[in-house]
Amino acid sequence: MKKTILALLVAFSAPLVAAPLHNDNIQALGPVDAGLLQDGPHQDAIYHNLQTRLANDKASKVKLFGKAYNWQSLSQFTPDEKALSLYKTQLSVARYTQGELVVTGLEKPSLYLNGEKLAKGDKGFKLAMTTGEHSLFVLASGTKTDEALVFDFVGKTDDDQVSQTQGNKRLSAKQLFDAQVVSGLSLSDNGDYALVSYKSFNDDKGDSPDSRTELVKLDGMQVVQRWDGSPSGAVFSPDNQHLLFSKDNKLQLLNLKNQQQTTLTAELKDASGFTYVGNDKLVFSWNKEGKDDGKLVKHFQALEDRWSGWRDNSQLYLLDIASGMIRQLTKDSSSSHLLDVDEKRGALLFSRSLVDYSQPPHGKTALFELELTSGTERKIGEYLAFNDAKYAKNGLYVIGGPNFAGGVGLNVSAGLVANDYDGQLYHMDYQGEQIKALSKDFDPAISSMQVQDNDDLLLSVSKADRSPLFLFDVSKGKYQELTEQLDVVRYWAATPDDKAELLYAGTTASRPQALFKQRVGRKAEKLWDSMGSYADTRIPQLEEFNFVNAEGVTIEGRVYLPHDLDKAAKYPALVYYYGGTAPVSRAFTGRYPFNHWAANGYVVYVLQPTGTYGFGQDFSAKHVNAWGDYTAKDIIDGTKAFLAAHPFVDAAKVGHLGASYGGFMTMYLATQTDIFAASISHAGISNLTSYWGQGWWGAMYSGVASRGSFPWNNAELYSQHSPVFHADKVTNPVLLIHGDADTNVPPGESQNMYTALKLLGKEVDLVEYKGDNHHILTREKTFHWWATMLAYFDKHLKGQPQWWDSLYPAEE
Repeated sequence: MKKTILALLVAFSAPLVAAPLHNDNIQALGPVDAGLLQDGPHQDAIYHNLQTRLANDKASKVKLFGKAYNWQSLSQFTPDEKALSLYKTQLSVARYTQGELVVTGLEKPSLYLNGEKLAKGDKGFKLAMTTGEHSLFVLASGTKTDEALVFDFVGKTDDDQVSQTQGNKRLSAKQLFDAQVVSGLSLSDNGDYALVSYKSFNDDKGDSPDSRTELVKLDGMQVVQRWDGSPSGAVFSPDNQHLLFSKDNKLQLLNLKNQQQTTLTAELKDASGFTYVGNDKLVFSWNKEGKDDGKLVKHFQALEDRWSGWRDNSQLYLLDIASGMIRQLTKDSSSSHLLDVDEKRGALLFSRSLVDYSQPPHGKTALFELELTSGTERKIGEYLAFNDAKYAKNGLYVIGGPNFAGGVGLNVSAGLVANDYDGQLYHMDYQGEQIKALSKDFDPAISSMQVQDNDDLLLSVSKADRSPLFLFDVSKGKYQELTEQLDVVRYWAATPDDKAELLYAGTTASRPQALFKQRVGRKAEKLWDSMGSYADTRIPQLEEFNFVNAEGVTIEGRVYLPHDLDKAAKYPALVYYYGGTAPVSRAFTGRYPFNHWAANGYVVYVLQPTGTYGFGQDFSAKHVNAWGDYTAKDIIDGTKAFLAAHPFVDAAKVGHLGASYGGFMTMYLATQTDIFAASISHAGISNLTSYWGQGWWGAMYSGVASRGSFPWNNAELYSQHSPVFHADKVTNPVLLIHGDADTNVPPGESQNMYTALKLLGKEVDLVEYKGDNHHILTREKTFHWWATMLAYFDKHLKGQPQWWDSLYPAEE
């Protein structure tokens, strides 16, 4: 038996001090029959395929061409000189770590780290590992008779060290982005059938999701039909007999009982939003692309003409299912948007957006009803701060801002201007009169609704940092929360009956996505969750942390803690906020992965500063014409309170970051305080005037956030609240991140601040993502972007510049 030696942590010049690894922590498999070894042009692909299948397989036995092999500890393994052998282990690093893995005693070894083949270096195979656990997989065509089998990690510096772990991984970026999640839900009216879409990502497909949609019988989740991807525009018929969807722009009708599929139409390109009218007709939107002004110029017709597709025209059409005959219902120079169908009235409710700059928020919505038989349109009214409308039994339900219909929903203290992003519920008659506010004393902000058969409402709301579903009992005027087991409901569908069957998917702040069904008034039943993607993964501990601000108002927040917290030690911290009137969601993951940051050794404080909706109209109203006043004070005072309550946080190593309005807040805070050691602003606003004039939605957003204030009548607001006007006050390093195709907050906003800080000799970096708009969405860029933020904070808060330097090496 050949002697097996395992060495670890050998530096380039001298041994590093570290605990040795145990052979029992390395798993070996083989020797595999020599007949399976066939060197050839596809050997790399064969090895890659094998390691992909086996690296994360937790089974103790593996069958290769019918023969069983057992994984066993290296200390128990007997290698063979001429046989394939496989090895796997888990490496753990507490910081960004570089070095080489030197392997002796193996013939033609191929090494894979997290599924990526390692390149050869000067001594062995090059390694670069971010904080966390990493899967190492080794394949070799045999062993050498004259060399002992040795694995050595050689660190680039004495600080580059690895250890070996089993299970209990730290949360990784790949898990958060790649894990399978529900991506769409719909439900038949009787609750018998559901359409559930799932998506996940993997290395092989890269930026392209691996997605599927299943038609299931809800009782037992029995799969009846499965599609790759998602059938476009799928909707169940009211009689629960059919599923309608579009394939190759042709409408398909699937019989739910016998699974027979019928093509209903020829190609209907650019048609969407198919909605049943009874069981025999469909109303839908059909878009016609707008014309440009030619190759040389564009003559703008309105502020909205900057928006992609604003010149398109979409109108409503009616399809007779039996004959295939189509009739145009609406015709106007402005697009018509379907809101609801009332079969009993034989009518449609729809809206048109009007160009009207006379009053903030600089745009009106016209609401119409169309009588299907005659085709007659009737204008109900024109409204500011309108979001949505649905038919009620005796009138209409409307969601709008507090200033909707002349302010009938206002509930703010004297001197405050209401925030029209704070969604409110109203009822009015069919004529648009007798408008009644239904949510003035309901603090959550309402975003969407479904009207039930008994005229009650199912509502999706923002309740502080949660997004639950509520039932509004119209007869009692009471609101009841329905989905308390989740913090954030991401997708939902419901039957229209009085005791609705709900189907919904979402997360808590500390648990990944789950799918539930629940009958109103009964206990919820979990149907599926994504916990399998997080097996053996430690999820950071979460604590609530609130403080009372100078005005006596409780400011809510939460704190994510690193693993194995030692309260006698000192930890760096990150402070995150938005401030742009929406609360920072309690979702398990998202564009800003708080749990991942904590898993990387940071104490993460997330707070909901003044101006956020979901806490009542007075709270959200302080967003208006403030541009950082209340928000900055809450963030500064909240950070001080957080530090006082968490003595294990190093007060000299606190970073802060935000995006969009939160990016504006980061720049603004950097000019207002010196309590932060490093700042990251993503897609932030540096100059309120240029954002107001150049951002596609700048003037409209400012119509709410700066209601009644313009550069000519409130120059002080636009200048003195613009961070670039105070750039000389910045004292800490700043990283500015922007998509170079951002139309919401143009990249010039970060370039303004970059120019100012450079000329002032301040420490500043600017990173632009090529081709990206306001959000970074693709998998590859997301991983790079997340790495950029953590690497920057590692450099400035941990004194570890290696990761940043590897991403952005200095010019030689």
